[in-house]
Amino acid sequence: MLKTRIIPVLTFNGISLVKTKQFDSVRTVGNPIQAARIYNSRDVDELIFVDIMASKQKRKVNLPLVKKIIDECFMPLTIGGGVDTFEDINNLLRIGADKVIIKTKAIEDSSFISRAVNYFGSQCISISVDVELTNGDYFIHCRNEKSISLKTFIQEMNNCQIGEYAVNAVHRDGMMEGYDSSLYKLVSEITTCPIIAIGGAGNPTHFTDLVKKGFKGALAAASVFHYTQHTPQEIKKVLNQNNIPVRI
Repeated sequence: MLKTRIIPVLTFNGISLVKTKQFDSVRTVGNPIQAARIYNSRDVDELIFVDIMASKQKRKVNLPLVKKIIDECFMPLTIGGGVDTFEDINNLLRIGADKVIIKTKAIEDSSFISRAVNYFGSQCISISVDVELTNGDYFIHCRNEKSISLKTFIQEMNNCQIGEYAVNAVHRDGMMEGYDSSLYKLVSEITTCPIIAIGGAGNPTHFTDLVKKGFKGALAAASVFHYTQHTPQEIKKVLNQNNIPVRI
């Protein structure tokens, strides 16, 4: 049986680490290099680092800073922010990123994703899927107000043969009230790709609950690690006590 990965998420605004609540109410939470150093010392399974303002501000991620973060880490890293060219992907992989996560360009041009997979390989292309719940249906959250159903977007990315989905429930982001299990059940039904669940975790029970409801992907979180005393090691310990395989 595959072991459940526990993945801290670091979101960046170009200057410092930030955390949002339902993708709003941006709050500064620390220094990215220091945070990466702490997570490395705690031997987490993976780390996701995303510059959430890069596409909006029409700029590239700060490569020298990302390189410093990579140099602090000995776990796999997924890096993203403002990625919309092959050069962007190549630059991140060249300095040590294991995977590159893409959102805006995937929404705007699925053919770019298909070509990127063909060129770089599916194993290093991860798609960020930010999901809104509206009137009982799931849609893709995007800045240009397009109404794109979750199913349509996932099916389009499936056709591109991408390597992984990082699915973030916007309505649960920063709320620390638990994952949206219905969302991850739906995504699991329409793709065979690995899935990372993000959005809503506030205590160890939230992690175990999602797995017990049938979710077989990785579990990612941010607020629970920023604002509580819970650590990735504690989460793994609780999962292990509930007979859920993890890397100890």
